[in-house]
Amino acid sequence: MKKNYSKEKLIDFLKNLVEKENHYLEFWVEIERGVRVEKREHKVFKKENFEDYSLTIRYFDNKEKCGLSFTTSLEFSAIKEAYQKAKNLATYGITNKFPEGDFNYPELKSFPFKKLEFSEIIDLLEEVENKALKFHPSISQVEKCNFEESQVEYLLLAKNRELIWERPSYTFSISVIAEGKEKKVSSFEWNTTVELDNLEIFERTKLACQKALALSKTKKGKSLKIGVILPPFVAVNFLEGLSFAFLGDEVLKGRSFLKDKLGQKVFSEKVILYDDGITSSLFESRPFDDEGVPQNKKVLVEKGVIKQFLFNTYWGEIAKNQGLEEVSLGNARRDTIDSLPKIAPTNFYLEKGESLPEELLKMEREVFEVLETLGAHTINPISGDFSLGISGIYYLKGEPVDYFCEVALSGNLGELFSKIVEVGKDLKFYGKVGSPTLLIEKLDLGG
Repeated sequence: MKKNYSKEKLIDFLKNLVEKENHYLEFWVEIERGVRVEKREHKVFKKENFEDYSLTIRYFDNKEKCGLSFTTSLEFSAIKEAYQKAKNLATYGITNKFPEGDFNYPELKSFPFKKLEFSEIIDLLEEVENKALKFHPSISQVEKCNFEESQVEYLLLAKNRELIWERPSYTFSISVIAEGKEKKVSSFEWNTTVELDNLEIFERTKLACQKALALSKTKKGKSLKIGVILPPFVAVNFLEGLSFAFLGDEVLKGRSFLKDKLGQKVFSEKVILYDDGITSSLFESRPFDDEGVPQNKKVLVEKGVIKQFLFNTYWGEIAKNQGLEEVSLGNARRDTIDSLPKIAPTNFYLEKGESLPEELLKMEREVFEVLETLGAHTINPISGDFSLGISGIYYLKGEPVDYFCEVALSGNLGELFSKIVEVGKDLKFYGKVGSPTLLIEKLDLGG
């Protein structure tokens, strides 16, 4: 956006286009401004300011068909061109639906943007590097560490609807190398939050070092039937795979393994699962989703029982027409600027339990704590099946006695979450997905 285009002028311009239209016209705008710094091997590799703009237009020729267009320029001439394109495309029409009615939006706390200067960020990352290298003599290198901060604005302009929300975003990541007697390995940690104070930079640095140190001691594993510990940084991989099963469109299409499970006990009674779009401190919380519907907090699983699924306006109406009683909207997201609002989780997490992680280690005579998974992206979201390579620590009576890698873990997400014995109290988020430590009853691990 050029300097002579203020946000106020942009809003007035868009509102004027909306008011002149007889048909439903919607503008969705995202503006992000920030800085990022990346250090590699103690040297500043990247230091830059960035500004990203996107505007997506839905134009409904009638209430069921729409034209879609977009622009990455917020100059008025570019917006007019994109608007006219959406209007022309509506003749051919994409089947969709816009939200109707008067909505009451939740009140969320707005966090101020605590801007760090480049010099402060570089000093911070240098302190991170020094702490990592002093953690243990085996930590030989900080491959890279990153810090990014930005202010994000969301605007939705449509008939009788003017929605604006701003939030800060802070991201930190670090990769360290540990050298063992026979090999050296790297380990990665990261975090993204809306509060700088909650970024947990030094805690995540310590965790990366702990993982790297343990993984540097691993040797080829053996076959075991054993209780399994999934720390938060591992458990979130399985939760991301599980989130697909709660997408309402996939349920209605019969592609979710939970398609016939509403109201049934599928998982362990220890499983309480939320989609929470309104807890202010969580990354994906906002008063409204990407089509202007109020976000909310949903209990998806209560003590193992499937309670509801996620919907946007279009699929929510289909679900109601098919007789689904519990239909809660507010889960529309535009994953790219050239896409319609699709169903997606907001903040997707498991409720924490009562036990400390170290207590979970002692609940079984033998447990294997997973520190690394290979192939988590290959989890089949439709069937829930997975086959992963894992590495971690073998515990006997709560004490670490060996370190294994190249261990095979195969199974199904439904089965895995049905076998949760206990849930820790250490709920941690990685972006919008959060989990505490999980203790899983005996699984077959292949050496």
